[in-house]
Amino acid sequence: MAGQQPRRRPPKTARAWLATHYSVPARIVAVLGTLASAWGLVIAVGDPDGENPASWLMFLGPAVAGAFPTLELAWARDRDLSMRSIQARWFAFPFFGAAGAVVAMLATELTLHATGAIAAAQAADKWHYWFAADGPPLPSIMFGLLGYVAGLLLALAFFVVVLWPLQVLLRPRQAMAEHSLDTSEANFRRNRAALLLMPFLVINAVVIAIALTFGIGWLAVASILLEVALVVVTVTLQRVDTKRRKASGVRTGVENGVEAGNRRRREY
Repeated sequence: MAGQQPRRRPPKTARAWLATHYSVPARIVAVLGTLASAWGLVIAVGDPDGENPASWLMFLGPAVAGAFPTLELAWARDRDLSMRSIQARWFAFPFFGAAGAVVAMLATELTLHATGAIAAAQAADKWHYWFAADGPPLPSIMFGLLGYVAGLLLALAFFVVVLWPLQVLLRPRQAMAEHSLDTSEANFRRNRAALLLMPFLVINAVVIAIALTFGIGWLAVASILLEVALVVVTVTLQRVDTKRRKASGVRTGVENGVEAGNRRRREY
């Protein structure tokens, strides 16, 4: 069609992929996160009790830098909400944020060691919250790794709470196809409802883990019962695309009624 824009071809090289998906705002946030992590480390030296919230910039800087490329999909005009694209963002971009933070914090830490600031802080309090005398020699590396994990978790949480429902609402057939669900009109509403229940399954699983960790018995029991109910409803609702799943080597799972009836008739 004359008015239809040509489909964008996927980039073939890693460099082209980065140029396409690592936006200028994301790079700016990465630089700011890197600088913030170094600033947080400087503040942490003067925070022997770990009470200054600014010290947490050592983790929050790389975490936000790593998660932002996933966050920006919520408002990007030409966003690609496919699972393949989002998963690549989960692991690649948090690494960039963490690597930049490690370099910045390591340089800052070595400078503070050279000036004697860290030694003075440890002499004043050998149980320093961030730089204990018997702690790791270069805690900045550990802080950067924690920032990487925090970025992964933040991106994953945002995907579950925001991007997954957004994809199901805006591009439901894409979401169904990625999970080998039937995209026909007959099963469209059922499968969309099943996909919309998925975030609640994940969130409730987190609630179960929290309840079990802190020994909140009533909450654990209620959450487990709710999880079972959600699983039953989700499995009952979904109708798979058996041809797609067979082609990919995945078990067909719950079939729609017509296909299940035809299969049983063939067996008998």
